[in-house]
Amino acid sequence: MEAKYQVTDQLLLIYVPKELDHHAADKIRRETEVLIEERDIRKIVFDFHDTRFMDSSGIGMVLGRVKKMRKRNGSVEAVGVTNNVARIFVMAGLPSVLTIR
Repeated sequence: MEAKYQVTDQLLLIYVPKELDHHAADKIRRETEVLIEERDIRKIVFDFHDTRFMDSSGIGMVLGRVKKMRKRNGSVEAVGVTNNVARIFVMAGLPSVLTIR
């Protein structure tokens, strides 16, 4: 499964795939760069409902989107975070830089 995107006004919803590894993270990074610029995105919501695995590349990609949104006076949220992903978020310190719902 690949990431899917939904844009509404200045909101970008990213449906994260089952495995967020180096290849998936790199592809999401590239595709969101285009969407952010073309659609003047101010808020990103990552939907982790289906995600079961995430490595350091995924953490880096999420942090990169947080940094990008801060420069644009925007925000980033994560929804549907599974227990496996939540543990990784906590170890990486992500709850201090983005909202988790």
